[in-house]
Amino acid sequence: MAVVSDEVFGGRVVRTLGWAGLIDRVLMTSLPLIAIAFILNVPQYLNLRVWAEQYLALFLGFILVSIFLSRPASPNAPQDKVPWYDVVLAIASAATSGFVVIAWEQIVTEGSLITPGRVVLAIAAIVTIMEGTRRLFGWTLVILVGLFIFYGLFTELFPGPFYGKGIPWQRLAVLLYLDKNGLLGVTLDVVAIMVLPFVLMGQFLIATGGGVFLTDTALSMFGRMRGGPAKVPVVASAFFGMLSGVAVANVYTTGQITIPMMKRYGIEPHVAGAIEATAATGGVIMPPVMGVVAFMIAVFLNTSYANVCIAAAIPAILYYYGVYIQVDRYTASRGFGPLPPEEVPSLLRTLQRNWHFFIPLGGLFYFLFGTALSVERAAIYASLCVPLVTLFPGRKRLSLRDFGDVLETTGRGISEVGVICALAGFLIGVVMFTGLGFALTRALVDLSGGQLLPLLAMTAVICTILGMGMPVVTVYVIAVTLIVPALSKVGVQDIAAHMFVFYYSMMSFLTPPVMLSVFAAASVAGSGLWATAWPAMRFAIAGYLVPFAFVYNPALLFYGSYGEIVQGVVTTSIAVSVIAIGLEGHIKAKLHPVSRGLLIAGGVVMFWPFSTVWVIAACGAALVIVFELLRPKHREEDAHKLVW
Repeated sequence: MAVVSDEVFGGRVVRTLGWAGLIDRVLMTSLPLIAIAFILNVPQYLNLRVWAEQYLALFLGFILVSIFLSRPASPNAPQDKVPWYDVVLAIASAATSGFVVIAWEQIVTEGSLITPGRVVLAIAAIVTIMEGTRRLFGWTLVILVGLFIFYGLFTELFPGPFYGKGIPWQRLAVLLYLDKNGLLGVTLDVVAIMVLPFVLMGQFLIATGGGVFLTDTALSMFGRMRGGPAKVPVVASAFFGMLSGVAVANVYTTGQITIPMMKRYGIEPHVAGAIEATAATGGVIMPPVMGVVAFMIAVFLNTSYANVCIAAAIPAILYYYGVYIQVDRYTASRGFGPLPPEEVPSLLRTLQRNWHFFIPLGGLFYFLFGTALSVERAAIYASLCVPLVTLFPGRKRLSLRDFGDVLETTGRGISEVGVICALAGFLIGVVMFTGLGFALTRALVDLSGGQLLPLLAMTAVICTILGMGMPVVTVYVIAVTLIVPALSKVGVQDIAAHMFVFYYSMMSFLTPPVMLSVFAAASVAGSGLWATAWPAMRFAIAGYLVPFAFVYNPALLFYGSYGEIVQGVVTTSIAVSVIAIGLEGHIKAKLHPVSRGLLIAGGVVMFWPFSTVWVIAACGAALVIVFELLRPKHREEDAHKLVW
């Protein structure tokens, strides 16, 4: 029974040996297989009727049992054995999930019937999910959900528009447990059905060398440029982010190569970590494989995931464009040159050796945009294309153990997102059952006076504050249920409203104190956490400003004529360039502080759509740049190009 060794996954101790480790590995390896079987309708071919809610309950049960068997309750809890209370929690998790799996048809027939047994199971479900979340993410989310539940129970204690009639505790518990607007609702559905296949595809690509291929491609394309060591991670993370959509995984995959490379050529560790963290975070918004929130947007808007990818394309490119320009100015100001020629692989040879990877990548694009397949089926079919790469001469074959490792890593990676999405179901449930969303919508519209800019500013502040203590999924769920209706009420297009809160939710990866991307990058770089966080936020300035641009100019989301789209891209790109130069404070030498301030101010104004004000700001920025180019410098540098 004793566990004689542990491993670290995501920065947390995981018990891996003994009976508990065996059960944990079986659960995590089986989870992707069960998901694939359900998504591909295998039960139907076997004349078995399986409801989606039964699958979701089984999915969650596997995750919770795994957490209690593998993740100690605290640093002081036994690491070499599974204590009795973890066994009890694992059994309770299996019971709450098993009841739904076995009795769902009866539950559907009886509706919201309140029985003592259901109440006990509902309380057990709430406790186990909150405890599982606490073990992975600390107390913040647990306290937040506790406050929401308190509101649902005692609504009559709240003033003004938030006053209402409280829900009896037995009824609220059962509703959160069994209602489709609660635990078994949209958030858990998205991660269990839509996200898991993409995580599986990413793990297959990593196992077959796809991550190295993307990094080598970035090296061959940008390694010979000025500041190549710092530009490669920007491009490599963009490439990997297109296939991963997981910021922390992006850091650990590309950062293991790019951060040591940057440090080796003199870039300070905290700056190297900041560049990688910022670039990796952009993978969450980079199509075609974006973060879990992008799948939720498609469900909330009742549109296809392909439409969400199309809308997200230009803002994501602008984000990386802003990071690239700032990195260019940073490296130019410090005189960093290109990588040595012997360290830069040939692009032609890289593509010749790895052209096979275009089979699954092309398959993903084809299945997503060229067929009528659902997004989850498209991802599964594309995932099945990845092992085909290993059949070509010179490629490493995947063994049965390799397949098992891919499946287990997929299950373990999806478990953290799964438990958060389960908890988010409780938040949505309370909002739906109490009408809290309508009350907050009225309050926000009244507070902003019905004006768009103040409402956007309040939304950005709220999402940023929430992001300081919670992961991106939770921030988005809260914002989409409580704030997006207010944005829609003042005339913001639905896709723009959802994308706005998506971006500000996503910035929680870089915003202290949660800043998961910064944690990961700082650990790889060996740098201080806060020293890494501040430049990361500076490099990501486009992520904070572009959302305002596409709300005021929906052409950036491909809503408009081709002329409007081109004009929006050009004007916003110029704005990104101006503010990036101002922030880094360098053209051919260090800029005067007044010039920096004018460029930053002008760049912010230029994020608004093309107008007379935009032209005035652009002319002002151009005059400042000309003045700086003509002003005598103590140290002359390359002035013939602002950006490579």
